Amino acid sequence: MILRKTSILLWIWVFLLSLAGNTQTSKDYEALDGKISEAVELFKIPGAAVGIVKNGSVVFASGYGLTDATATEVVDARTSFGIASCSKAFTAAAIAILVDEGMLAWDDKVIDYLPDFLLFDPYITRELTVRDLLCHRSGYQTFDGDLLWYGTSYSRKEVLQRFRHRENPYSMRARFGYSNIMFIAAGEVIEAVTGKTWDEFLEERIFIPLEFENTTTSNKGFSPGMNVALPHHEGKPMDFIRYDNAGPAASINSSVNDLLKWIQLMLGKGAFHDKKIFSAAQYYTLTSMQMPLNGGRGETKNATHFFGYGLGWFLSDDAGRKVIEHGGGLPGFHSKVVFVPEDSLGFVILASELSGFVDAVAELILNAFFRPGEDENTLQTYYQNHEAYLSRQEAAREEKASARAPGTKPSLELADYAGAWEDKMYGMAEISVSPEGLRIILAPAAELFTATLEHWHFDTFRFRFNDPFLPEGYLTFYLNSEGHPEHFTIDLENPDFHFYKLKFEKQE
Repeated sequence: MILRKTSILLWIWVFLLSLAGNTQTSKDYEALDGKISEAVELFKIPGAAVGIVKNGSVVFASGYGLTDATATEVVDARTSFGIASCSKAFTAAAIAILVDEGMLAWDDKVIDYLPDFLLFDPYITRELTVRDLLCHRSGYQTFDGDLLWYGTSYSRKEVLQRFRHRENPYSMRARFGYSNIMFIAAGEVIEAVTGKTWDEFLEERIFIPLEFENTTTSNKGFSPGMNVALPHHEGKPMDFIRYDNAGPAASINSSVNDLLKWIQLMLGKGAFHDKKIFSAAQYYTLTSMQMPLNGGRGETKNATHFFGYGLGWFLSDDAGRKVIEHGGGLPGFHSKVVFVPEDSLGFVILASELSGFVDAVAELILNAFFRPGEDENTLQTYYQNHEAYLSRQEAAREEKASARAPGTKPSLELADYAGAWEDKMYGMAEISVSPEGLRIILAPAAELFTATLEHWHFDTFRFRFNDPFLPEGYLTFYLNSEGHPEHFTIDLENPDFHFYKLKFEKQE
């Protein structure tokens, strides 16, 4: 049974708003509330919160489940969740403020502000603009370099310095490659221009003017007794992972109540009540297509005709309306912020576990406003898709197991594999012999990336890092012509982190 604590379900507001052109009724919102509760049950979400803005006012804001699956505190619209990549739009808005003030321009060269931000390709280093940082067209593959910040001790500056060793697979502006690293660089540009950190600038110029109450740029900034949802994996609470070094890309924590104000700002084209945060001209820049993506043919039911990225926002069409949105996902948290300017509609969905829940609820809300009566199978469709994804993962694991060669042993004694190893971009790894066998520690993220190596076959070893979010992986040693271990690679199937691009070389 799902525990619910609804902080705002003021049906009289809905009635008043209906007089101003809102076609939803209290009955419609009650039905939507029931559907969301059903989704929470179906996807087994520990805690979630959903809010809607229509015609300038909050018409729905509700919490579902618990802040901690092992405790009793219920989620409400004030509960703070990690919003992951929904942080990116805040970084883009901060740049827009600086453009308004003439402190920089969208097409300024990044190297002029960050002279130490050197990339593998000298041409990209020289020509990369502030605009390029915010629309995923820098020439890199999606998620390139993300292991530099995930759970590591590196600062933002160190992350950017080390990224120079990652070769770009594409030409700049040739294709889309979702890059958290470039948003980290955008945050450093803000500091270079203003003398204030990204965190300080957001607090002063966005959080305080919008009267945010439960929003931070770091999960180490939670005050005692703050209303916070814990991250969860497979229904169990996890420890918080620090993402401060990826702050401008992913580290904001916020609540439905605060994010509804953020949506009101966007629907107000940079103005919130009587406060102008940035100009309407910058709003249109932020929400204009910068990098087109494949939108499909647009000929089937509910299909999109265009799809692409603005500056910190994804853009598409739905039922003839422009939809502006961004999602966010990190271990233990999932989020989505959406607004539809033509309908003065916006909504936010927050959850304390990754699954198909957030996208399913987003579809329910869009159906409620644009396609009433079409959500009969929505939840089951998204749930089945999620289950199919999990089944594919299990099938891949079984296929890997079936390819194991029985009866083999390592080429060398275990002690011969021990020592210091280094990947030029990522940093150091240490392999040692323990009573359980070989043990590996990836030093930059030792708390997460420590494991015992179990012999699999030949010179390949199976392991599982401490990080509960990651599946098992396989480490393979390669010997040189003299039979000495020369380097090792890691095969760990994961869509977010490119372990396969790391090459750890033996250090003398």
